[in-house]
Amino acid sequence: MNKQAIVKTTLKRLLENNSLSDITVQKLCKESGINRQTFYYHYTDIEDVLNDYFLNEKIDGLDKANSWPELVHAILMYARVNRQLILKTLKSKASGAVESFFFNNLYHKGKKFIETQYGSTLEKNDISEVAKLMCDSISREMARLLSNPSELSIPAIEENISKTFDGVLDLICVNKQNKKGKKA
Repeated sequence: MNKQAIVKTTLKRLLENNSLSDITVQKLCKESGINRQTFYYHYTDIEDVLNDYFLNEKIDGLDKANSWPELVHAILMYARVNRQLILKTLKSKASGAVESFFFNNLYHKGKKFIETQYGSTLEKNDISEVAKLMCDSISREMARLLSNPSELSIPAIEENISKTFDGVLDLICVNKQNKKGKKA
C-alpha cells in the first residue's frame, strides 16, 4: 500500500471515533507511520486528504448493478458502511467532494440505465433530466439514512426512490404527449 493509501485509510479509521477537528496532521502522521514532510509532499491539509479519498473511491457492487434498485442498493450500502466518514466530511470544507462523488457515480451509471430502458421513447435531454432528478432523490434519501439509520430501512428507501423514478418518467411522458398534441 502506498503512502497516500495509508494516510487515507488511517484518516477513515480515526474518523470512526474522533471528530474531524480533533484530528491534526501530527496525529494523522503518527498513526499512519509517516513523517510530516511526506504528508505535505502529497497533501496540503486534512481536507485535501478527504478530497483525494472521494476522488478515487470506488463503490462495491456499482459496476455489477444492472437496474436502479441494484444501483441504489450499492450506493446505500456504501453510505451505511461509511456513515461516519461521510457525515464528518459533509461538515468540513471538503463537503463538495462527497456530493460530487455520489452525483458522478449515480449520474453516469443511472444515465446508462435510462438510455437502455427508455432510450427509444425519451430524448437525450429528457434522459439527462431524469438522471439528475434521480440523483437528487437518492441524495435526499441518503441524507435521511445517514442522519438516523434506525428509522429507515434500505428496502423502504429503495421503494421510495423507485416510486420517484416512476413518477418522473410518467411526468416526462405526459409532457411529451402534451407537446405532441399541441403540435398536431
